[in-house]
Formats: sequence, C-alpha cells, structure tokens
Amino acid sequence: MELGRIRGDIGRWARQTGVPEDVTIDLQLAVGEAVANGVEHAYGDDADGTVEVEMELRDGRPPAVLVRVADRGAWRPEPESPGFRGRGLLMIERLARRVRVQCSPGGTEVCFEIPFPA
Repeated sequence: MELGRIRGDIGRWARQTGVPEDVTIDLQLAVGEAVANGVEHAYGDDADGTVEVEMELRDGRPPAVLVRVADRGAWRPEPESPGFRGRGLLMIERLARRVRVQCSPGGTEVCFEIPFPA
C-alpha cells in the first residue's frame, strides 16, 4: 500500500489549489482511512487490488473538497468482534460531511466532502 505517496500527492494538490493546511490534514486522514478500508475490506491479502482516488475543489459557500474513493473488490462483512479496529468510517464521518458508502458487485465507493472557510 502506498499511503505515504497518496498523502504527499494530496498535500501537493491542496497547496496548488489553495486548500488551507488544517483542511489538508483532515483530507489526508479521511482519504487515508478510505483507501486503507478499500484495500483491507475489498482485497484482503490480494496485493494486486487497486483503489481510485478523485478529488475536486468545489467553489461555493463554503468551498469544499469533494472526494471519491473506489475499489473494484468484493466487500467483506465486518467481524462480529472487531476489537480495537473498525473505526475508520467513524473517523471519516467526524472529519467530513455528506459521507456516502455504496457497495455493489463491482466494488465499493466512498464519497464525502470536507468544507472549509473561504
């Protein structure tokens, strides 16, 4: 998994588009969790799986970063007792708005937005 590279790419993109630093950190955390969930839940031990990340800056009041993270794997149900795990989606919901998870036979898509002051 290349989460370090993804976080670096997000940081560069955010600087180029004028996203504030504190929002960039939230964005890196939320996208990192969504990517990690996609890898773990969709592919398991299969290292050949990919996860797509798309981000778009939306102008408006307030402006926001729109995010889409998608995999092409088969969603596996959560274990009955996740122990200390299983808080990734909760973290995304705390950092972002309009969080949506769509599962289908063709994969899973997680979409959300992170607004910030203009």
